Amino acid sequence: MNRKQIVLTSHAALLIGALFFIVPALTAWHPQYGYLFALTFYWLFFCLPVIGWHALEGSDGRLFTEKLRWRDWWIIPLLLVQVTIVALANFVPNTSILTQGSMYLALLIAAINGPLEEMAWRGGFLGTFRDKPRLGFWLGWALFTAWHIPLALSHDIVFDGGALALVGGASALGLFWAWIAWRTGSVFYVSLAHMLTNVFAFWVLFARNGFA
Repeated sequence: MNRKQIVLTSHAALLIGALFFIVPALTAWHPQYGYLFALTFYWLFFCLPVIGWHALEGSDGRLFTEKLRWRDWWIIPLLLVQVTIVALANFVPNTSILTQGSMYLALLIAAINGPLEEMAWRGGFLGTFRDKPRLGFWLGWALFTAWHIPLALSHDIVFDGGALALVGGASALGLFWAWIAWRTGSVFYVSLAHMLTNVFAFWVLFARNGFA
């Protein structure tokens, strides 16, 4: 790996290591505020720097384009199917606990988190590992999965399906989104799918844990 690739990988590993301490500490202080502060820390000290230093630097615009090759038209309905499956599996069974306040908060957090994560994890690793696309693909996927492990250590936060569903779901969806981004060379459509997926997931999470 070259220097830039080592820096990106080390940055991700250090972020994950730090969150193993930060998430439990913040959520022990206050579960709801602590969880949101941990997300903010992640956005400010990983997502935004990676987007600026790795995804945007040297980008020719293809990484963020909405244009698809004609043979990839089926990717859009496929992503809609994925979002629908998440809604049916996670959201529909929990409609009785949902609140309006948790919906507004979920919309806000999803609108931030989905695009930032895709631009950082998929965009950052695609852009930085152009000469080693397979290595960038698998490293980005593995580290994206790993960063969800500290979230499972949150105090007094209940995840629908438990920690295994949280990390396993992130792993499966991360692999799917990484493949789409790798095939298209863009994070545009996976960012939209990630955002919509987060709306349903966060709405249930926030309602179940009394965020709003």
